[in-house]
Amino acid sequence: MTQNSAPTNCIRPEALMEELGIKKDAYYKDLNYLDIKPEKDSEGKVYLTNEQAEQIRALRNHVSEKGRRNGFDSSSIVKVDDSNEIVSNNNQTEEDIYVKPEEPTANINSNLVRDAEELAARGMAMNDLIKIQLASQMSFEDLSPDLQEKVTIAREVANPKFTPADIAQQLLAQHRSQKAQGQG
Repeated sequence: MTQNSAPTNCIRPEALMEELGIKKDAYYKDLNYLDIKPEKDSEGKVYLTNEQAEQIRALRNHVSEKGRRNGFDSSSIVKVDDSNEIVSNNNQTEEDIYVKPEEPTANINSNLVRDAEELAARGMAMNDLIKIQLASQMSFEDLSPDLQEKVTIAREVANPKFTPADIAQQLLAQHRSQKAQGQG
């Protein structure tokens, strides 16, 4: 090892980002979340200790499982020291190394039910929204014959062929002819 290189048992950020398949943005957010301050070698190049890299790997696993950084507990990370002995960062007794059973709904997001309701409501409304869009784009020619007939009838009722003046003229003519028959 030369004097200007990084110490052994370290990892460069670029190598860790490539290993984890993450970009700089996620890497720096992870560093910030874990409050990790990377070291610099004598050339001023940044490196992480193996312990710091393990913390980021554990956080990435948590993000992969949960979809977010929140809820990650860095005190439960299991490490290997220089003698390859497993060392826990957790201060609990060895009987507690197993996962304790918990209520299945204990760690479920409280908004989960509301989110599910909104998703269901959207699904229920989607058919009606599509129907409204289809209907707004249809013309008379797009209708089936039975519906075209209903529209024609509705139009005739709403717009009769006879105008009120025509009807009044016919009624008056009938009235006059009846009156003339009665006098004659």
